Amino acid sequence: MSLHYALLGMLMRKSMTGYQLKQKFESSIIFFWNAHISQIYRELNKMEKKHWVSFIIEPQSGKPDKKIYSITSSGKEEFIQWIRDFSNRPEETIKSELLTKIFFAENMEMEQLKYEFKRFIKDKQNELKGYSDIEECIKGKCDDKLYLFGNMTLQRGIKSAEADILWAEDCLNKIKEYILGKKGEK
Repeated sequence: MSLHYALLGMLMRKSMTGYQLKQKFESSIIFFWNAHISQIYRELNKMEKKHWVSFIIEPQSGKPDKKIYSITSSGKEEFIQWIRDFSNRPEETIKSELLTKIFFAENMEMEQLKYEFKRFIKDKQNELKGYSDIEECIKGKCDDKLYLFGNMTLQRGIKSAEADILWAEDCLNKIKEYILGKKGEK
C-alpha cells in the first residue's frame, strides 16, 4: 500500500494540514502505518500534482501560513477505486530488524539477547498502553460505523502486541532452558 491511500482516507473524513495529518496518524493508525512528517508533505505534493488534493492557504500572524489540504473529486475517485479493489490480495509485509538479528543470534552473547527480548516486551507493553489510551479516546467520539471499523483495526493491534509479548516470553524461556542445558553438559 502506498502512503497516499492512507492520506486520501484521512482527507475523506476532514480537510487537514500536513501537521494535523501526522497527528491523526499518531492517534489512530500508528499501530499499522507510520509516516514521518517529511514523508507526509512529500506525498501531499505528489498528490497535488496528480490533482487528488488541493489546498487553501490560511494566513497566521507571527507564524508561517497554514496549508489546509482537501481531497478533490478525482482524489475521491482514486481512493474509492483503491478501497474497493481486492483483485490483488492486500499485502501484509513484515520487515523486522529484530527478527533478522534473532535469526543470526548465534553470533550474540546470550545475555545481550535476553536483554533485547526484555526490552521488546517492555516496548510492547507500552504499545498496549497506547492502544488502551486510543480506545478510551475514540469511545463516544465516533459515529457507530467509524468506531466499528476503527476498533477492528485497533483490536488487531492489541492482539498482535499481546501475541508478541507471549512469543518473546516463550523465547526467553527457551534461552534459559538452552543456557541450563549447556551448563548441564559441562
